[in-house]
Amino acid sequence: MITAIVLAAGVSARFGDEIKQLVYVGKKRMIEQVITTLVESDVDEIIVVLGYQAEKIKEVLIDYDVRFCYNPDYQQGQSTSLVAGLEEVDDETTGILCMLGDLPLVKKETINQLISEFKSGEELIVVPEYKEQRGNPVIFARKLKKEMLEVRGDKGARDLLVKYQTKVNEVLVDDSGVSFDIDTKADYERLMKVIRDQFVDS
Repeated sequence: MITAIVLAAGVSARFGDEIKQLVYVGKKRMIEQVITTLVESDVDEIIVVLGYQAEKIKEVLIDYDVRFCYNPDYQQGQSTSLVAGLEEVDDETTGILCMLGDLPLVKKETINQLISEFKSGEELIVVPEYKEQRGNPVIFARKLKKEMLEVRGDKGARDLLVKYQTKVNEVLVDDSGVSFDIDTKADYERLMKVIRDQFVDS
């Protein structure tokens, strides 16, 4: 069983006055696009971690087959949201897929590729690699949950990739979306250009 934890609790101070998770990416809001991709993938369970503007984001996702949890400490960094989500993970889960709420271009085929690699291999961590650069989402084996619950700061479980570097499966993917997260308005404008170009080419 693969459980996805979607980190969507942050303030996104670098993005300006708008709620980053709720800006439109094509016809859907950013967080809605992320969830749609996960729902259409081979993920078995989706947990959405909310914090800043939680009710507004929840309202957009209310019709999706997801579970919500609230992180009251969201201002203290990404790790607090990861911990909040981990505490809700089903006991039957074998793999925990950590998904950023601002990664709207990741393809469902990529997620399925990562899940397939995780299920067929013995590595503790599966991470996508595009053009020699690691990206997201990342799948962690359930046996790492205890250590993941101990992470602190604003870097998620990144240190575990170093600690268990011999147990990491770097999966080559044909998907630039794995490294296309949106932190600033400039990132968002670049994203919209990519979407416009894809529309013109299609």
